[in-house]
Amino acid sequence: MRKRFKLLMLSLFMASVGFVGSPVLADAQKPRMLKPCAQCHEVEANQIRGRLEAKSRKAKTMKVFVGNGAWLVNFDENTKVDGAKSITKIPADHEVLVDFVQKGNILMATAVSSKQPATIPPAWILDVKEMEKLAAMGPEKGNYELFDARPGKLFLAGHIQGAVSNYDGQFDKNIGKLPQDKDKLLIFYCGGPT
Repeated sequence: MRKRFKLLMLSLFMASVGFVGSPVLADAQKPRMLKPCAQCHEVEANQIRGRLEAKSRKAKTMKVFVGNGAWLVNFDENTKVDGAKSITKIPADHEVLVDFVQKGNILMATAVSSKQPATIPPAWILDVKEMEKLAAMGPEKGNYELFDARPGKLFLAGHIQGAVSNYDGQFDKNIGKLPQDKDKLLIFYCGGPT
C-alpha cells in the first residue's frame, strides 16, 4: 500500500510540474521539431528542436515542446551548454536545440544550444515615432510599403492598416508582392525579434 501511495504521489507531482508529455503520441510518432523552426532548420536523427517548456535542476530533466507533443530529456554535468550559463538559466518557452543519445528508454542530452535573439543593425530598425511620422504621410508621400511578416492567420486576425501579408516562411512564394520601384522603403513587422 505504501509503495503504491508513493508512486501515485510521484505521478501527481510530475503532472503538476508539467513533466508528463502528451499521452496521445508515442515517441516514434512525435515530431522532433516545431513547425516554425522547419522554415530555416533541419534536425538530425539525434536532435530535438523546440521550446524549453520546463526544467528541473533536482531531477536533471527538461521538457522540450515540439508542437504536437513534448520530449522529456535528462541532462547532467557533462551536457555542454551553448548560449546560456546553464540549462537552468535558459528561460521557459525559449527555443533550444538538443543533441541527445538514447540509453534504453531514456534520452540523455549531450549538448543544448539556446537560440540567441536575432541581431539587427540599428540602422535597419524603425522606432515607433519614425513609423508614426511615415504613417501620417501615408505610403505614397512617405515612399514606403508595409509588410506583415507573420503567418496569414495572424494577419487575418488583425494587422496594421495598409499592410500587405508577406509571411516570412513563404517569402520566396510571395516575392511578387514586393514593389518594382527599388527606391521604396520596405518595412516589415512581425511578432517580435527571434
